[in-house]
Amino acid sequence: MKKNNLIIAALFFIIPYIISSQTFELKLKNISAGSNLSAVKSANKYYSKTGIPASWYLAAIINPMLVIEDKKVFFGLTKEISAGIFPYGRLAFEYSYIFRSYNTSHLRFSYNYDFILAAGDFVGFIATPGAGYFTDTKNNGWFLQGSVGALLGPGEPLMFNPYLKYRHTFIKEKTKSNIHDISLGVGFAFFL
Repeated sequence: MKKNNLIIAALFFIIPYIISSQTFELKLKNISAGSNLSAVKSANKYYSKTGIPASWYLAAIINPMLVIEDKKVFFGLTKEISAGIFPYGRLAFEYSYIFRSYNTSHLRFSYNYDFILAAGDFVGFIATPGAGYFTDTKNNGWFLQGSVGALLGPGEPLMFNPYLKYRHTFIKEKTKSNIHDISLGVGFAFFL
């Protein structure tokens, strides 16, 4: 069982790296002396007409996550939508589907505060602590989370938030195991 868990964890982290490195290698192979970026993008099948890698569209729809509960590892898919007023923080709703035979749906409501690490015209790198309420319809509790990522986009009101997040959920019932999860993906942030 440990071997299977290690394989799942390795795939979770290696597959996005492989996809991004192949895209980078294709871009390098297509660049010749005097070529421009538009020629590279048109030659690279991983780019859409907007210039955004096709894998980002999939990441914008669903995000992979690893859930560790009761000393078992599960794979899941999650999506977060948040709204806030800068610099006061964001309220977020997150739904996760866990691939197992019981308690497959997780719902989370949270407050997150973004610390700006570095900012440019179209991107801001952030560290975001947060806390919130958890339920899977049979258990409930509260959680603490931390993430690092970026805020991307042309500006308010809609921004994209690519992130790597770790979360620890404390289950109220003492006979139940606490939950750890790691997710990687893109969330939507609406700023008022």
